[in-house]
Amino acid sequence: MRVLVIGGGAVGCLVSARIAAAGHAVTLAARPQTAAAVHRQGLRLVEADGRLLSPTVQALAALAEAFAGAAPSYDLAILAVKSYDTQSVAGELRRAAPPTLPVLSVQNGVGNEEVLAAALPSPIFAGALTTPVEVLAPGHVRVARPSHRFAVAPWPGYPRSEAGPSGLEASIVGLFRQAGFSTQVFRDGRALKWSKLLMNILANAQPAILGFTPAQVFAQPSLGNLEVRAWREALAVIHAQNLAPAPLAGYPLALIGALAQHLPIAWVRPFMGRFIAGGRGDKPPSLTFDLHPQPRGRSEVAWLNGAVVAQAQRLGLPAPVNTVFTHVLLDLAEGRARSDDWQGHPQRLLAAVAGS
Repeated sequence: MRVLVIGGGAVGCLVSARIAAAGHAVTLAARPQTAAAVHRQGLRLVEADGRLLSPTVQALAALAEAFAGAAPSYDLAILAVKSYDTQSVAGELRRAAPPTLPVLSVQNGVGNEEVLAAALPSPIFAGALTTPVEVLAPGHVRVARPSHRFAVAPWPGYPRSEAGPSGLEASIVGLFRQAGFSTQVFRDGRALKWSKLLMNILANAQPAILGFTPAQVFAQPSLGNLEVRAWREALAVIHAQNLAPAPLAGYPLALIGALAQHLPIAWVRPFMGRFIAGGRGDKPPSLTFDLHPQPRGRSEVAWLNGAVVAQAQRLGLPAPVNTVFTHVLLDLAEGRARSDDWQGHPQRLLAAVAGS
């Protein structure tokens, strides 16, 4: 297949390297710094076992270049940019891409597929990757654990027969399997993305605000309780939409969610703490990078905890913990508050939630 990957961060480089290593033609549209690094030294992916993949990938410094002149046609576009860039990328695709080009979003957060579906006439697919990967340098990434998992579902509105996946959907599944990913296929893209959100919001916003690791958050019962409450708010929003958490990355999220909703918080908190400690207890979560080394002026929290808040408002449900997490992190990212005012001050965060 001829694949266009849009976004050269950790996920975009991971996907590009593995798909190219499987023998497919990959074009990576990335920021100029990343494109220049790939031109200079190639795309590099360090696997969990230490192996280095450095397949041939064409790197472009702007998405418009992918469709300029005698550019090749593509069988699939994979969107791996931050959620706050989705609207602008959708506009570029609408102006330059063929209307039949399928688009697969492997982004975190809820709301990206809605933006794509509103802007583009092409088939839209929701995807979720649960492979932990970190950026070592532009165009150079490393996988933290050997598990490579990918889930995909058609976005509502794309026809899918009762007999199973369409030919296009099956092609996407085959592409990722060839690239070494264990794949899952789901019927409902909304359930898939909300399920991934459950994994993404756990011990993410709060550590970013306080300057703690996830393990440090769960080491304090009062802060761990906030994580359980934020999860319960998200679960209530999911169920109110008549959705059910999907079993991602081997985790039975429906069962875990039921236990989190109905067991006492004091019982749920240690379980969640062990879950986090076994995964990324000492690693900074993704939202930390919206603030450090300096505030980006925007944050993906609006598509994570903020998505819970927005949907809760539409449904008439309370979401005080996610509301505070979202507002504080946006204030920090957009310069309305200073990191020093919040980092290392958990009592201030607890007071903000108590007063909401």
